[in-house]
Amino acid sequence: VVAVVASLAFVAVAGADTDDENYLKLINASGLGCGQGPFSCPTGDSDMIQIGRAICRQLTHGNSSLAVSQAIIRQKPGVQPDMVVRLVAAAKTAYCPT
Repeated sequence: VVAVVASLAFVAVAGADTDDENYLKLINASGLGCGQGPFSCPTGDSDMIQIGRAICRQLTHGNSSLAVSQAIIRQKPGVQPDMVVRLVAAAKTAYCPT
């Protein structure tokens, strides 16, 4: 699995669209939004949007939810696995085509 969180610096987000708004609502409701969860957001919500989009890219490139979750846990030691599972589920719901 490609480094999910490390690749986030190279992703540009133009502006919040419906998918972004849905994702932010999902992660905020799960206690994972900026200032709530273990992920830093130096530039605000766009940081979490980048993470969500990177997760979906990994999923659509054939990686399982479990593999993506494990990659995030390896990169963010100390993050509770249940938080990562909720983050991956929110990204999948908001960004990944069904």
